Amino acid sequence: MSEEAWKKVASKLTFCHGTSSKFLNSILKYGILPRKTDGIRPSVYSGHLESKHIDSVYLSRWEDSIPGFCLIAARNAAEKFGGEPVVVNVKLDPDDFDRLLRDEDSYLDDYRGLYKQACEFYKETGKSAACFDSAIIKVLNEAVKEGILKEEDICNPPKWFAEIACFGRFALKDGVKPSKLTGVKREEEIMKLVEMMLKD
Repeated sequence: MSEEAWKKVASKLTFCHGTSSKFLNSILKYGILPRKTDGIRPSVYSGHLESKHIDSVYLSRWEDSIPGFCLIAARNAAEKFGGEPVVVNVKLDPDDFDRLLRDEDSYLDDYRGLYKQACEFYKETGKSAACFDSAIIKVLNEAVKEGILKEEDICNPPKWFAEIACFGRFALKDGVKPSKLTGVKREEEIMKLVEMMLKD
């Protein structure tokens, strides 16, 4: 299956970026900009966790981030820079995945084995699993219905898609334009969503 097909599938997912409300007006006006833009903006993290891709911004899959990585990043940014934790939702186009870079903290070179196991578990049981949660299942089912993927292809994604599905975090070179921002959630809104999910 072609890379272009998988980029279309990935573009159906929602992504997010955790930050401080202190930067929100600038983000809504200019987009999410890499640290190299002004040459002085510090990383939220230091030491071995400091982001190495200064020409990129870091995103996470939204399903992975209730209340996971984006909220953690937002809390860390607010603690370091002041303001309140906020999570910005991002919708990417297929060609945006040409700018994708691995998150340096990713602990495997290749997530396709984990992805394949989760996919086969879903096919056998109908139950979601790590690497194959409700968001991934939804976009794959849509892609099969739309003829973007064939049913037999869904367990064999390219390496980068398996990493998005399993690890959930990545860097995007050159940042995110304001037109790709689809909403902002504050911590209390996210926690209400979590409560609703736990009730279901």
